[in-house]
Amino acid sequence: IYVTLNREPQQFLINNQFYDSEVVGKFCEKMDPALAFLAYRRAGGACDEALIRVTIDNGLFKDLARYLVERQDLDL
Repeated sequence: IYVTLNREPQQFLINNQFYDSEVVGKFCEKMDPALAFLAYRRAGGACDEALIRVTIDNGLFKDLARYLVERQDLDL
């Protein structure tokens, strides 16, 4: 609801621990890819493929670069 009503959706996605990152990320992809990135990022690696796909498809290359440096995973 916070995402669709645009009531500080970034804060909600970053601070709320009680949502499924995959479901919310998929929902946000069509509305705002940057919000989908935040939702997938919170998953802690469980949604890496979706995160990479969203960032590449929508030109969020800086966000992708920051995420990859934070993760420091050679398999990514």
